[in-house]
Amino acid sequence: MSDDSTPTPASFTATATAIEAIAQAMRTAHTADVASTDDPQQAIAALLLLREVREQLARWEPQLIETARKAGASWADLAHPSASPAARLPSAATCACVPVKPAPPRNSAYRPPAADVPRTAP
Repeated sequence: MSDDSTPTPASFTATATAIEAIAQAMRTAHTADVASTDDPQQAIAALLLLREVREQLARWEPQLIETARKAGASWADLAHPSASPAARLPSAATCACVPVKPAPPRNSAYRPPAADVPRTAP
């Protein structure tokens, strides 16, 4: 689904600047106090904005890959951009604000039930 009402920056510099602003806003959000709201409209508005941002980022990604490849970046460089500023952002696993459910051990006998298999009481 493409929303043509959102302008796409014409240059790499404009795109990179916009992405850095998003990254800075994410860093700020990770350190901000979490305030509760009873207004579902605020949450809905934030979700709509998140969707718009996600769609714009999806449109920019192929352009950035093409720019990097034209500048000489290898596919291996693109697969592991560990030197990038975004790679230094805290991951969800390191943020105290995001609960993380630990995965079961690999050798565990536990297997989640298939979605199409009806569950029965013991």
